Amino acid sequence: MKNPVPGLRKVKFFLLVLILSLFLHGCGFFSFDRGGTGQSAAYTARKYIGVPYELGGQSPKGFDCSGLTAYVYQRHGVRLPRTSAKQAKVGRAVKKSRLRPGDLVFFSTAKKGRVSHVGIYVGDGKFIHAPGSGKKVTTASLNSAYYQKTYHSARRVAT
Repeated sequence: MKNPVPGLRKVKFFLLVLILSLFLHGCGFFSFDRGGTGQSAAYTARKYIGVPYELGGQSPKGFDCSGLTAYVYQRHGVRLPRTSAKQAKVGRAVKKSRLRPGDLVFFSTAKKGRVSHVGIYVGDGKFIHAPGSGKKVTTASLNSAYYQKTYHSARRVAT
């Protein structure tokens, strides 16, 4: 029996491919740039999870917090100052409720009111950072009690 609707098989195949590509894209399966330099930087930062903390470190052999952010963004053609305090003055301010992957998130962990720590926001309330001596680059939650208490600001340094 002949198919009553010509081309129906092609339409079904196209829909299947479309649904599969949307699913895989949404799951982060593909690594292409899905939203500009910021999104790409967030993706790149994930590669360094597990690298040891090193005071003044600026390479995959060891990072401190601002060394990690500067290194990641340099890979995407954006030069950042060396310290978290200076990085907190680059780009434009972003409200916490408007964070996008790639935004820099700043914390006041030492002296009250002064920026002393930075990470790269990766979405879903999480950021990647080099937390300190004896630790490794890791993911943390902005919603943890410690980071809620020490949150200072955020900046968008890329699109």
